[in-house]
Amino acid sequence: MDLEVRHLRFVAAIEAAGSVTKAAANLGVSQPALTAQVRRIESAVGGTLFDRGRHGARPTPLGDVLLPHVRDVLGALEELDRAVRHFRNRAGSRTLRLAVRQTPLAARLGDVVGEVCPDDVVDLAVVDRQATVLAALADGTVDLALHVDFPGREPVLPAGIERTVVGPEPMFVMLATDHPLAGRDEVELSELAGSTWLLAVNGDDEFDRHLANQCELAGIGTITVRAYEPLVISQLLRRGDPVAVPAQALNTGLPLIGTVLSVRGAPVRVRHVLLWSKDGPIDAAVAGRVRDGLAAAYRSMVGPMGRVPGWWDRNPGWLGSPEPAPPPDAAPGPAPDPPPAAGHRAPSPAAGPVRADGGGVRAVPYAPGAYSATIRGGVVPHSGWRSSHA
Repeated sequence: MDLEVRHLRFVAAIEAAGSVTKAAANLGVSQPALTAQVRRIESAVGGTLFDRGRHGARPTPLGDVLLPHVRDVLGALEELDRAVRHFRNRAGSRTLRLAVRQTPLAARLGDVVGEVCPDDVVDLAVVDRQATVLAALADGTVDLALHVDFPGREPVLPAGIERTVVGPEPMFVMLATDHPLAGRDEVELSELAGSTWLLAVNGDDEFDRHLANQCELAGIGTITVRAYEPLVISQLLRRGDPVAVPAQALNTGLPLIGTVLSVRGAPVRVRHVLLWSKDGPIDAAVAGRVRDGLAAAYRSMVGPMGRVPGWWDRNPGWLGSPEPAPPPDAAPGPAPDPPPAAGHRAPSPAAGPVRADGGGVRAVPYAPGAYSATIRGGVVPHSGWRSSHA
């Protein structure tokens, strides 16, 4: 019996799909081509493997004998492939492939990894979309990723992907300098009802959904979000329009003109996380050292780059605060939220659920290079536009 690995994969694909047509689509081959391969396989084993009819393809008695061995062989080959990759990853000098979402902390990842792994070469790429990062980790094209997620929207990690939490970070708000609230040190999120939220055009939609959810929990309900280039956002702030811009806690260097205020309780927040594949060159010990290095790097940036001076000293338990957060959990589940920010009058709703029922969204072109959407109660916005925060 002369069978190749590809023949075993064909048989396994038909069993998994339940039909030759679906298996061909999953394999990216034509149905006639797959049918011809099945006939060759059946000729080699001396009998029919699947009964094909209106209800799909079902294993014959001979198929029932063959399929467990097919699964065992393919599983063993996968283990062999992982073992070889693991050996190569640990043999001699390596190139560590890093992926980051654009944040001030991401600029420190290369230096921190270089200190933790001084014998390795570091290759860094910007990957803003969460789904793209997870896919790259799963297929081995990325070894370590520094990304962010949001309360209630933590992604389900693919099998074999590990996570450790670097720490939570508040989001502030930027208003025009002559905005009625601009003279305050802090605002309630509910006081921004009626504002148009301006977001910079990059990244994915996860932050938009988190923002919409927090506005709903604050009693605002419907919010309008418009995505612009940073230069246009600066012009709208300078003009004094009733707009609000989500602002990262550390200065990003973007030329935005406005007044940055903290939001009581910091209901809008991000969580910095490290992600890696357990089959790659990064293990939990290395990831933990990188995590600790990033936490120290963030703390060093708070003084010169913090947009609301003194906020971290008043609010323990956050990334950058003198009093560290509880030890992060490397398990796939979400880590506990930090304590409510100083002055918070009620438990933070940041971990509340987000609806995704597809209703209540209006997304239409707003202007060249910009898009507009009205979001009701945290519903997922139109997939045709992308946005992030300044």
